[in-house]
Amino acid sequence: MSEKKEKFIIFALAGILLLIVCLPVKKEENGILTKKKEAGYARETPAADQSTTADGEAVREETDYGRALEKELEELLGCMEGVGQVKVMITLQSGGEDIVEKDRPASRMNSSESDSVGGSRNTSEMESEESTVFITDEQGRQIPYVRKKLKPTVGGVAVLAEGGGTESVRVNISETIQALFGIDANKIKIAKMKTAK
Repeated sequence: MSEKKEKFIIFALAGILLLIVCLPVKKEENGILTKKKEAGYARETPAADQSTTADGEAVREETDYGRALEKELEELLGCMEGVGQVKVMITLQSGGEDIVEKDRPASRMNSSESDSVGGSRNTSEMESEESTVFITDEQGRQIPYVRKKLKPTVGGVAVLAEGGGTESVRVNISETIQALFGIDANKIKIAKMKTAK
């Protein structure tokens, strides 16, 4: 794909993302429709008891993690000179991952053979297995032992800032986001926030 096509696609996606961010969204909580609107920005939130499965909890954890990142970034950027009021939306590229503990027993067998002519042959065989280590939880269920949890990675960031129309402010915001999340500049979109009339 050519560089021009890639840039066009990125700008088109960024435009769609900005439209989504600026539109009010209805939120359903326990069967009641409500409207959440804060400075022209609305976002749908799942009901607290919406899902009880492990997958549902993972999605909820990922959503909470994304919102926590957005809030922290908004607070940080809001302290920057020239930025003013700011709203941030972060998309997560991949879900988190649990690294489970593995048991890897290995055995080695060496053997030497000699023949009647005086020649010898040494052979070595190695055998290994891999199995997941399990622990017992409070309910007596066997669950894998998680030795490390990897957080989801940031895929893109959109920023609406009062000072977003100034080139130096956009550069400072972009460089800050690149330093924090290790993403390329083409995955960051900064625009001037609409002022209230």
